Parts: sequence; C-alpha cells; structure tokens
Amino acid sequence: MSRLMPKEVNKEQMKRIQDLNVSARYLEYRINELCPKGRERKIALQWLEEVVMWANKAIAREELS
Repeated sequence: MSRLMPKEVNKEQMKRIQDLNVSARYLEYRINELCPKGRERKIALQWLEEVVMWANKAIAREELS
C-alpha cells in the first residue's frame, strides 16, 4: 500500500505540476469553447482530468537524485 501514501514534492516538481495544471485548464476552456455540448465533450473532459491526474502522479513519484 505504499503506492497509495501521499509523497512530498520539492519546489521544482511543484512548479512542473502547476504548469501542467495551467495547461490543462486552458485545454478545458478550449474544449468547452469549441466542442458542442454532448457525450463526446463530456468524455473528452473526463479523460483530460485523468490525463492530468496521471501526469501529476508521475511527477510526484519521480525519483530525484
């Protein structure tokens, strides 16, 4: 269960996570702006949320030397 425990991140990792989140918010805005309401847009936004989660987790779990 150690993979479920939260990990502390350093300043550099936090900056990268924040940069990803800013980019994701912009993409969310563009999807909402350009795509018609419907099932496909909803799925695109759900997958975007998942992409950001996994990318942030990859940064947080990164072993830095």
